[in-house]
Amino acid sequence: MQIFISIITVFLIITGIVGSIVPFLPGEPLVLLGAIVYGFGFGFDRIGIVIYVILAVLTAFSLVVNYIATSIGAKKLGASIFGMIGAVLGAVIGFLVGNIIGLLIGPFIGAFIGELIRTGKVEISIKAGLGAVLGFFAGSLMRFLISLFMTGLIVHGIIR
Repeated sequence: MQIFISIITVFLIITGIVGSIVPFLPGEPLVLLGAIVYGFGFGFDRIGIVIYVILAVLTAFSLVVNYIATSIGAKKLGASIFGMIGAVLGAVIGFLVGNIIGLLIGPFIGAFIGELIRTGKVEISIKAGLGAVLGFFAGSLMRFLISLFMTGLIVHGIIR
């Protein structure tokens, strides 16, 4: 049974790390879930209650970070709500159609189209697209780093 729990834990954590970058996978919540599964299998005292609290706080924080980063990036370079919605839709559609390549260009295309619909001006649309992409990737980078830090905390709790 312990081998099964360990496999599930590792699977959830790895999927969570990947999910911190890939849409549709709730990255940090999966890392937290991996720690919880481990706790049920081996005892919550093994990792420690303080680490579980830190993991929960980091999970909540990371969910807010991505939204805020994308919004700030887009807003800083002039995007309206049309550009921000376009960036999110572009990321989702881009990933579904073109996987990682689509994820890289989707937010730009989405924000560009959203702003072009609103303003009809190519220059403004390009700036908004760049801002949305920069914000999206800054948020993804932060979430990825948070998920790695969370994983480090779990490993530290297990081996100490």
